[in-house]
Amino acid sequence: MYRLGVDVGGTFTDLVIQNSETGLIQTVKVPSTPHDPSEAVLNAIRRAADPKECNTDLAQVSQLIHSTTVASNTVLQGVGARTGLLVTEGFRDLLEIRRHKRYALFDAKYKKLKPLIDRRLTIGIPERIDAQGAVITPLDEQAVRKAVAFLGEEKVEAIAICFLFSFLNGTHEQRVAEIVREMLPDVFVSVSSVVYPQYREYERTSTTAVNCYLGPRVSRYIDRLSSEARKLGVAAPLQLMQSNGGVIAAREASLFPSRIVESGPAAGVIAAAYFGSLVGRNNIMAFDMGGTTAKAGLIENGEVRLSSGQEIGTGVNMSRLLQGGGYFVGAATVDLAEVGAGGGSIVKLDAGNVLKVGPESAGAVPGPICYGHGGERVTITDANVLLNRIPADHFLGGHMKLDVARARAVVKDTLAGPLGTSVEDVCAAIVEIANANMLKMLRIVSVEQGYDPQEFCLIPSGGSGPVHAVELAEELGIREVIVPPAPGLLSSQGLLSADVRYDFRRTYVASVGKAEMAELAALVGELRREGEATLNEYRLPADRIEFVMAADMRYRGQAYELRVTLPEKLDESATDGIIESFHQAHERLYGRRHHGGEVQFVNISLTVIGRVRAVRHPELPKATGDATPIGRHRTWFRGKAYDNCATYDRDALRAGHRLPGPTVIAGQDSTVIVPPDWVALCDEFGNLRITPEAAAK
Repeated sequence: MYRLGVDVGGTFTDLVIQNSETGLIQTVKVPSTPHDPSEAVLNAIRRAADPKECNTDLAQVSQLIHSTTVASNTVLQGVGARTGLLVTEGFRDLLEIRRHKRYALFDAKYKKLKPLIDRRLTIGIPERIDAQGAVITPLDEQAVRKAVAFLGEEKVEAIAICFLFSFLNGTHEQRVAEIVREMLPDVFVSVSSVVYPQYREYERTSTTAVNCYLGPRVSRYIDRLSSEARKLGVAAPLQLMQSNGGVIAAREASLFPSRIVESGPAAGVIAAAYFGSLVGRNNIMAFDMGGTTAKAGLIENGEVRLSSGQEIGTGVNMSRLLQGGGYFVGAATVDLAEVGAGGGSIVKLDAGNVLKVGPESAGAVPGPICYGHGGERVTITDANVLLNRIPADHFLGGHMKLDVARARAVVKDTLAGPLGTSVEDVCAAIVEIANANMLKMLRIVSVEQGYDPQEFCLIPSGGSGPVHAVELAEELGIREVIVPPAPGLLSSQGLLSADVRYDFRRTYVASVGKAEMAELAALVGELRREGEATLNEYRLPADRIEFVMAADMRYRGQAYELRVTLPEKLDESATDGIIESFHQAHERLYGRRHHGGEVQFVNISLTVIGRVRAVRHPELPKATGDATPIGRHRTWFRGKAYDNCATYDRDALRAGHRLPGPTVIAGQDSTVIVPPDWVALCDEFGNLRITPEAAAK
């Protein structure tokens, strides 16, 4: 039997194949197809089945897991469904008003993003439920039918329904949904009491609107990919990676596309957690640098840090203080920071002749100049190739020829010439600027969250991540970098390491010391039963199902909450421990605790996790001698040239091989840079464990 994990990136689409019986892992890398990402996925599956390549028997595939950027790109490109919105009468302006935050505080020309739903397609419905869930004004069904008829005439493809306090009583929303399905059976429908059953009407409305905006396109994509995969012979049902790092059935992803917005980046962090656990590392900074962007996430005590929501549509954020610029999506999400610094990030001179790197990217088409696909603008990858940090004669295992001469000519004409310097000096500056941008990102997930980077190891991934990782670690004071096997395909490997995961949340506002713990336990019991029912279709044994309880908590009067894990037993004896856990979380993030402050529950969440079989990795044979270089080049590290720098073939390394820097290690999917004064040790799992040379002695 085989398990397949396929991840679509900005430049390449990666497929990982695992033989469930032998643990053998094979990989396929194909160019992405931005016009239709499913084409690249199907191309990768075809290559997996090709007898001349992987010779995978598709009829024996037991699991096909996919991470996709279709949802996020739909919002970024503004190509979602024409959507209508039904709200409580008097609240048509929810999406226009949003929150009183100014994303670009000092930009006089700043304008908020246009709402995903036009105001003329937002209709108020006479009805009202109060803050205790009681009906004050009955639902006016005649008004509902009139509004739905109007939206039908406007050719909407989706209708979102969001009434006040529906998270306490969703009967009005459910009845409206019945009417919509009766009158417009082909329209995609979402109700807020199902999509995001929590208080704060803007966040609930925004999440439901995004879900509807994405629904038709994402569901069509999933249906087509499932159908075409079956035609190729894959009998296993398609599964999707969620933003929270868990796997979800394709049917669920079609109904709740807002849960897969950060599908791809989440997989990379899950893989980093898995590979860290193999070598006993539980505190990890995951760093993914692909073709378009770089991303970072934090793993503490083996647990991936999650946020309860995210904003999409703003591009990249360089500080957690910058909020309110995008569309809020209330779905549990792997807590990530992102910057526009990928291998394909474009380099240019601004009006003042200052070198700028990113965020615009050359993407898959045309890509970097050195790829020879028509690219005319210098990228970070071009700079690394010209510095011999990426060996041109061993790129993608020697299967892709690079046009180094063309890249050099363009750098000389467009950058080095105008700046009056050498090609190598310009390329070294490009690398340093890119590193500076990525350092800001890494500090966002560590220092800004109250963590010391020196207490973590760094696990890089993506085609470009291991090229820059050690230099970034050195700047942060991190003393260990672990590069897993096939780091360029780490997100795909993360898909095979991911568990089934569902999050259930309810609003429960009460002071911890005064809360009725029996009432809270009953609420958690209700969520637990809902979770058990959801996981029934996966047919997992009871010993592989786990439940994690948590609460969003705050000091009374605060507007923002912190997530705190709850004990399994909820009774009066648990209150002191819960309060202390919140004090500790608040002190770590903000540097202080309010001893006499009243601590409140706001939302209660229960995560049900179905543990899947871990990916097996056959151990490498032990080295019987020193590794043999496959070439030597003049290579630049931090602007300084090192002659006769050795290049090694990663596939030829064995357990115990020790490679002191400066060294370049070329792989099929990524290049690993070991700078001067660092040393790489290949372990039994094929990881390259890179540490300062003084510490390794």
